[in-house]
Amino acid sequence: MTRRTFLMKSAAIAVGAFAAGCGEAQTPAPAPAPGGASAKAPAGGAKRRVLVAYYSWGGNTKALAGHLAAATGGDLFAITPKTAYPTDYNACVEQAKKEIAAKARPALAAWPDFAQYDVVLVGTPNWWGTLAPPVSTFVENAGLAGKAVALFQTHGGGGAQRCERDFKAQCKGAPVGRALIISGSRAARSGEAAAEWARNLGL
Repeated sequence: MTRRTFLMKSAAIAVGAFAAGCGEAQTPAPAPAPGGASAKAPAGGAKRRVLVAYYSWGGNTKALAGHLAAATGGDLFAITPKTAYPTDYNACVEQAKKEIAAKARPALAAWPDFAQYDVVLVGTPNWWGTLAPPVSTFVENAGLAGKAVALFQTHGGGGAQRCERDFKAQCKGAPVGRALIISGSRAARSGEAAAEWARNLGL
């Protein structure tokens, strides 16, 4: 194999690792983010600017988001619906079921300034096998094309289910790194896993 062929193959592998859309819930090989200029490291070797945006009802996804912010030096942003979900578990479950069946997109109370960031990590609990509706609102309306984007998710035993697939579809062309999937019961103790995932995404 010539040196030129080796370098071309190495570059292709590096880009594919971060751009992989909906693979299994596993840690990808180290790779820089692909995409347009906004997804690349800033000139001069400066660290990419990271936004860690998440919705959390019971606190598990919030805990995982905190670990990721610590690992990347990113800014935390809580995705907050204008109308809060019920604090009663069963009532929240029923409301979420109806909203997901209706493909509802609840209005959000606030939005971050996306122009500040090169990388957006989006966190959600697994609700009925997919993203929580406020997260879908965020992803579909954030204008993420050209950013480096990846999903992190907590669950109560169901694993990824449709979350990765639906996230990729809702990103509308944004580069999507392989998801970090963590059981809700482990979220508070997931600092090492979060840091490893961030490193493997080149953050």
